[in-house]
Amino acid sequence: MIITLPIPLENAVERKIPVPKYDGLRMSLEDFLNWEVRESDGFKYEWNDGVLEADESMKLKEVKIFQNINRKFSGTDSYRQGAELVTEVDCRLSKINKVRRPDISAFTREQIQNPEREESNIPLLVIELISPSNSSLEVEAKMRDYFKAGVKTVWHIYPEDAEVRIYYSPKNIKVCTDEDLCDAGGAFGDFAIKASEIFA
Repeated sequence: MIITLPIPLENAVERKIPVPKYDGLRMSLEDFLNWEVRESDGFKYEWNDGVLEADESMKLKEVKIFQNINRKFSGTDSYRQGAELVTEVDCRLSKINKVRRPDISAFTREQIQNPEREESNIPLLVIELISPSNSSLEVEAKMRDYFKAGVKTVWHIYPEDAEVRIYYSPKNIKVCTDEDLCDAGGAFGDFAIKASEIFA
C-alpha cells in the first residue's frame, strides 16, 4: 500500500518564470543603441525595425562551450591575423533594418579596427546556442536574416543534444555530432573543431 501526503502550499517552493519587461516595446534605432538597461531583467534585447525582441542571454554553463570554441580558434592563422570571437555584441544589420546580438560572432581585424563602416557590423561567422525555449520558427527566421545581411556561415549549437548544425546557406546544411568536424565554411577556411571538443 502506498500512502501519499499532500504538501502544504506554504511549504511548496514557488518558482517564478522570468518575463521580459521590454519585449514588443517600440523604440527608435538611436534610442536603442543608447539604451542602458538592456540587461536589467536577465534578457538580451534585439531591435527589429523599431520593435524590441527579447531573447535569453548566455548562461554560465554555456560559457564553457564558448571557451572550447574560442581556444580552438586561437590556434588559427585567422586569429593570429587579428580575427576574434566575441559574445553578445550588437550587430547592426542595415540591409534588413535590424540589430541582432548573436551568442557568438566572429570578426576580422579590419572590421574591429573600423567599427564605423557598415560592413564592419556584419560578422563573418555567427554561432547561436539553441535552448529548448527557442521556437524553430524564430531560429530559422534569424538564420535567414543573417544570410540576407551578408553573414557567410551560421552555426546552431544544440547543447541538450550535443549537436551542431552548420548553415553555409539557408539550403546547404551540415549536421555534426561526436567526432564530426565543424568548420566555418567561407568565413574562416582555417578553422575547424570536432563536435566532441565543443561539448567537452
